[in-house]
Amino acid sequence: MSRRWIKRLAIPAALLAAGWWGLPWLVDLPDLTPPAASPVFLARDGTPLRHLLDENGTRKAPPVRFDEIPEVMRHAMLAAEDKRFFSHGGIDLLAIGRAAWDNARSGKIVSGASTIHQQLIKNSTPRSGRRTFTIKLTEALQARRLAMTWSREDVLAAYLNRISFGNNLTGIATAASGYFHKPLADLTPAECALLAALPQSPTRWNPFRDVKSILPRQRAILEKMHAQGWLSAEQLQTALSQEIVIQRFSGGFAAPHVVEAVKGSETTRTTIDALLQQQVETIIAQRIATLRAKNVGHAAVVVLDNASGDVLALAGSRDFFAKDGGQINGAWVPHSPGSALKPFTYLLAFERGASPGSIVADLPIEFRTATGTYKPENYALRSFGPMTYRAALGNSLNISAVRVLDSIGGAETLLAKLQELGLSTLTEPAEHYGLGLTIGNAPVRLLELTNTYATLARLGLHKPWRLQNTPSNEQRLLPEKECYLIADILSDNQAREMAFGAHSPLRLPFRCAAKTGTSTSFRDNWTLGFTAAFTVGVWVGNFDNTPMQDVSGVTGAGPIFRDVMLHLHEHRDATWPAQPAGIVRARIDPRTGHRLTPQAPPSRLSREELFIEGKLPPPASEADYDSRGRAMLPREYATWVASRENWLGDLVTVATEEARPQLRIINPIAGTVIRLDPDIPGGGARLLLQAEGTREPRWTSPTLEIRVEGSHPIAHLKPGRHDIQVEDPATGQKQRTFVIVHAE
Repeated sequence: MSRRWIKRLAIPAALLAAGWWGLPWLVDLPDLTPPAASPVFLARDGTPLRHLLDENGTRKAPPVRFDEIPEVMRHAMLAAEDKRFFSHGGIDLLAIGRAAWDNARSGKIVSGASTIHQQLIKNSTPRSGRRTFTIKLTEALQARRLAMTWSREDVLAAYLNRISFGNNLTGIATAASGYFHKPLADLTPAECALLAALPQSPTRWNPFRDVKSILPRQRAILEKMHAQGWLSAEQLQTALSQEIVIQRFSGGFAAPHVVEAVKGSETTRTTIDALLQQQVETIIAQRIATLRAKNVGHAAVVVLDNASGDVLALAGSRDFFAKDGGQINGAWVPHSPGSALKPFTYLLAFERGASPGSIVADLPIEFRTATGTYKPENYALRSFGPMTYRAALGNSLNISAVRVLDSIGGAETLLAKLQELGLSTLTEPAEHYGLGLTIGNAPVRLLELTNTYATLARLGLHKPWRLQNTPSNEQRLLPEKECYLIADILSDNQAREMAFGAHSPLRLPFRCAAKTGTSTSFRDNWTLGFTAAFTVGVWVGNFDNTPMQDVSGVTGAGPIFRDVMLHLHEHRDATWPAQPAGIVRARIDPRTGHRLTPQAPPSRLSREELFIEGKLPPPASEADYDSRGRAMLPREYATWVASRENWLGDLVTVATEEARPQLRIINPIAGTVIRLDPDIPGGGARLLLQAEGTREPRWTSPTLEIRVEGSHPIAHLKPGRHDIQVEDPATGQKQRTFVIVHAE
């Protein structure tokens, strides 16, 4: 080529280069900031729990990064809109030439050549009226400048976050949930191709109206993906054969109590497992339906992940829209926990040297308080004599728990520990709660109490519960070995068999700790427990505080607890916390708590028990037994041994054989003032009558009804002053007493 022609061509080439590289800098880019998300609340995997509309009536998910967009979704969009996206310079000159040729041959516009860069610019620039040549040229130059300043990855992500997919759904993540109710990452190639087909004409191809109308374009996109090498032949056939199922998502209303609790930010990812949440809500609805005849209205459930403290599920009522208080969050409203606080009393006792094999005297006892006499009663309205701490906790004996708490320093000791563990509702001084704190005369929140049980599951390591992925600190608040002993007791079905039976709902096909609680007059009942992986807390009751009809923790909350635990471990093996070093086993006599050794006298009863190394009980000796092998109990057991409540029969006796005592009323003491106490079943309206010196006491009262219930004489109280008499039919001896009863 001659120099003359080179010079002639150089000038246009320079002008073209100047135009290609220089002219774009004469125009400014529009604001390409991703549109703000409309308020959205997500499950832990990104599944929307609730997605609200913005002020413009549009639903926008939080923007996604390029690396969060599945490769198949990126390929589908490029096949649909701009297959040469990674090779052109923001303006596709080849596509422009092809489109011009096609349009000239047809005599009308049959194809376009705008790139994703150009579409992003157009979508980001609000305009009204006719798009003139000047506007189109400006947009082309802006697209060119965008290609020179932004990475292709950022451009594609910005486009997919901003583009409309119809039906007020903006952004690819919004479209994934809006049309398929799926996280973006879970879309199939067929579903990706369908979404990629929509931006060209979202109104004409509306999947909600007629999904079949868009299938030809979807199939064409899939075939282009195959032609580009983005889909194998097998993947193509699978995608073409997949039936498209539209699952319309209109904002959702999952986990409503959780959403209400975390409202306040535009985008909130929670710790909730959406599928587990749904299953928990179903379990609650089904179980409460079976209890409606017993005036059971609601239940609340909390499921915690022990490793992280994450709340995996939280249901605050049987139905958020129920007219009887469904919007109240039962997991947060304080209720009386009944016996659910007892494990922490026994744990504190273990810290002070006791063990599961220690003996507590489950005998009637009265405590003098600033407000009067406090006399705890067992649920069964009887006493059980010498009980190991294991049996006392397993069978949830009130008298034993109160005695143990009294022995370790009283309510102040327990209160300080419960406050440290995060029970924020315990704000009164210890004197306000008294020894009844251990049997639940203080309101607590289900969520907070469940977290204290999670601390037991972690063998004393405390983590704050959390509904969002916020930083949290782990700290040791309870001793490891003592926590393991408590966990072992709570998982021992044999230890609770006397009170709950051998086949209660608390007996699961894997090792699982469980503790129930029932408050006054069956107003609240609870079951809490754990495996190594999960802690579950359940409350059942009514938000108007009306009592249920004979529904306890084992019959109300227990079955819900069981169903949730079974579901959690349906596809995951249940594990148990590893036994810490320094835990040993020894055989004891459960009547005395003394250790059985090869040198000890033969014992008619024995049980293997766990101990902390160095804290073994003293060995049994000859002084522990009489000549018939009966365990010699202290004299305080004399009345109990001689009574019908003595379930050990001739396996026990008192330390000294004495003549039968004279007829004497043990309960009530003359002049006892009784208030119908909400801490006692039935409000304290049932008074157990006890006397010594006779095996066949005959009780009468001119003003009170006295009935024998089981083998126990019970006076049914009412306000007023009441005389009570007991007679020994064998000797004719009589004794009188009186009580004064005040209304609750």
